[in-house]
Amino acid sequence: GVKKTGAMLYVPMQEERTDRGLSIITPVYNEDPMTFKLALRSWEKNNPDEIIAVIDERDKDCISVFKEFCKNRPWTKLIVTAKIGKRQALADGILEAKSPIVALVDSDTLWDINIKQKLLAPFSDPSIGGVTPRNHPVKCRSIWEKMTDVFWDMRNYYDLPSQTAMGSFLTCLTGRTSLYRRHLILPKLDEFLNEILLGKRKESGEDKCLTRLIQKDGWKTYYQSTAVIYSVAASDFKTFVAQRLRWTRNSHNSDLVSLLDGWPFRHHYLAFCMIDRFTTTFTMFIGPIFMGISIYFNQWTIALSILALWIVGRGIKILPHLKRRPD
Repeated sequence: GVKKTGAMLYVPMQEERTDRGLSIITPVYNEDPMTFKLALRSWEKNNPDEIIAVIDERDKDCISVFKEFCKNRPWTKLIVTAKIGKRQALADGILEAKSPIVALVDSDTLWDINIKQKLLAPFSDPSIGGVTPRNHPVKCRSIWEKMTDVFWDMRNYYDLPSQTAMGSFLTCLTGRTSLYRRHLILPKLDEFLNEILLGKRKESGEDKCLTRLIQKDGWKTYYQSTAVIYSVAASDFKTFVAQRLRWTRNSHNSDLVSLLDGWPFRHHYLAFCMIDRFTTTFTMFIGPIFMGISIYFNQWTIALSILALWIVGRGIKILPHLKRRPD
């Protein structure tokens, strides 16, 4: 109810023409060459000032795809790297970028047409340091892709709009596509590359890290719902579960460190969202426990009431998704 109320107050920033430069930076490792080729074409249609691909030296197919793409396109740049890790690839691309705004984009992410100006519009507010768009799966054939679509729509229509409307401090600018003011993250690169959370050095969770680093300094972030991107979702059970576990672990680690630092409490709604997500991981088990106890003691009225609550509650949560995809 709180999230829905906040989301109702959300209004996307109006698109405006601007000559603000945009550099797209994409780290590439073991990517499907055809998907990468489609992604490149979708970015090109949005007329970026430059596209920088940082490709692992072992990914010969994608190196060939990008070299072919570079022909007669002097605004593209290829960096073949032997360095390990997505963070290092992003840092190398950021250092090479020439534009004041950098878009960090996954190599399997396709942009809708004419979203460049929509993505740049929030930067007309000098207090905004980062922007993220609306995200949907490229295809929804398997049950796991459809479930991912549901999860992403909860972010698209509840979490991100409400966080933007209630203070413009987001829990995460998605790694699939996020835009930053380059001058903000340049001095943070060393901390970004050597992040240690709860005693362990982090490699994944780069999007949570960058979001935290700029918001910790007081820079606002913004969700632009009118800009739409499409990413490849997990199509099988093993990949789906691995993704959910990795994303959840990264979120909890980052949020816990942020809350212990204390800075989110200066932004009350952000702190509420972090605490809500952290506690829900544990309180969600109360329902199944009471269901089991009710069945064991033959308390069928209670068991059926809990079941009805699950159906109604989750039905309400996915209403925006059902409205977008009634089939």
